[in-house]
Amino acid sequence: MFTLKNEIQFDTAHYLSGYNGKCSNIHGHRYRLVAKVSKEELHQEGQLRGMVDDFSNIKDVLKKIHDHFDHKLVLEDNEEGREVAKKIQEAGPVFDILFVPYRPTAEEMARDIYRQIKNMGIPVTEVELYETPTNSCIYTEESHV
Repeated sequence: MFTLKNEIQFDTAHYLSGYNGKCSNIHGHRYRLVAKVSKEELHQEGQLRGMVDDFSNIKDVLKKIHDHFDHKLVLEDNEEGREVAKKIQEAGPVFDILFVPYRPTAEEMARDIYRQIKNMGIPVTEVELYETPTNSCIYTEESHV
């Protein structure tokens, strides 16, 4: 098995609807995303001969992920999330808000990012999303049961 690894970082704030605890306020993280792309066999011909994939292809896709999340406030697209967005927009300058169809936890974001990368044609096998330097979530679609 051959595995390529690439990473990006982005700054994002989020709000966890319905959460009671230290992280119940809007807060941000310097996320670190590590994506792994794996194949059993290397390309046998053409421009990618001897490669799993071109690193520049992976970098281009990760740049899109970066731009999608970077310097945005991520809110769940539900009644509470829309109300938070409304209050923020009424209070002052326009914020760049990204609504997502899930509670923006590290787990849900890792799954979403994995699927976005896969849908862009990269044979991703794993993403690890660090919310802090010591806390991360690994998402893969493999079953380990």
